[in-house]
Amino acid sequence: MRTILKNCNLIDGISEESSKHAYLIVDNDKIKEVGLGDVRTNAADEVVDCTDKYVLPGLIDAHVHLVWDGSADPQSAINDLENDAITLNAYKHSLDYLKHGITTVRDVGSPDRTTLHVRNAINAGHLQGPTIVSSGSPICMTGGHVYYLGREVDSPDEARKATRTVLKEGADLIKLMATGGIYTFGEEPGFSQLTLEEMKAATQEAHKKGIKVAAHADGLEGILNCIEAGVSTIEHGIYADEHALSLMKEKNMYLVPTMIVMKRLASDDRMVDWANEKAQYVLTPHMEMLKKAVKQGVKIATGTDCGSPVTPPKYYFDELPIMQEAGMTSMEVIQSSTRIAAECLGLDNYGTLAEGKKADLLIVDGNPLDDIHVLKNEKSIMKNGTFI
Repeated sequence: MRTILKNCNLIDGISEESSKHAYLIVDNDKIKEVGLGDVRTNAADEVVDCTDKYVLPGLIDAHVHLVWDGSADPQSAINDLENDAITLNAYKHSLDYLKHGITTVRDVGSPDRTTLHVRNAINAGHLQGPTIVSSGSPICMTGGHVYYLGREVDSPDEARKATRTVLKEGADLIKLMATGGIYTFGEEPGFSQLTLEEMKAATQEAHKKGIKVAAHADGLEGILNCIEAGVSTIEHGIYADEHALSLMKEKNMYLVPTMIVMKRLASDDRMVDWANEKAQYVLTPHMEMLKKAVKQGVKIATGTDCGSPVTPPKYYFDELPIMQEAGMTSMEVIQSSTRIAAECLGLDNYGTLAEGKKADLLIVDGNPLDDIHVLKNEKSIMKNGTFI
């Protein structure tokens, strides 16, 4: 049975303006046709009248941690759990994203194959859930950033073997920890961790299989090492300067800024003092970096670090106005949350509403181009051609 959406105000993820009086024909899990004007229907069709509503692609979060629940100390909540229990929790958390209209997530750090099992069950059609792109275990130095989720390495050869192992386990991408961060005791965000040689070894192995590499990189030295190593995306990028950002643009790299998590860590009184203090210290340089990135035209994919402390999935929608504050238009924010994020993740069939693409979409009341906050309100959500 076809599903036909008629009388739409359409934001397709491609055009720079919305289209009025548009229609979409969905057949099974894909978009069969997109057009303007009236559409011919038949008795067997499910017809949805979208008069005065806006239709846009399903949202994408390019940086989440599905094994974490967004509580004040989410790692403590799983420290004593077996992997099967962590896997079940990760599935529950994935549904939390889907119910908000976040139809695709990129998980960038989970122990062993926990999130990979969730991804596989959803892909096989055994479970309903968002599309998951997962790095599996991140690769870090011994005792490095969130080492409790990852594989610890201390040489280029160890980094190479760890990368091969994670790829063998079925990871969609490789995640490297280039610098320190907030949510690990005894380290600073600006300090480098994995060496350039270690990251080069890991990146070479990933690229042999056509796999992208994402890097947690807060400090400038670590960011420059990532650029030289050939990673695809810089996560956070707090201390990137104009030179680093120009190199990122030149090399067609993506920035996934994750602004909201830093604001949450810096302001919530449930956070331990050492994490709260680090987060407060980086707020200003982080925002200044994003403003420079927007001005220079660096590709920006929306990512939040949701699942991390005090940042459950609902805070996705607080990331979007921060991007506007940094100089992005509403349409640019929406495209960063749909088409550009899909490109960042390497998902050709997602992120836009066009013929042949997967039918992941939202129907919202109000115009998000006038007020981005309407995206957090109640909405109709279609995933793979089915309303959930």
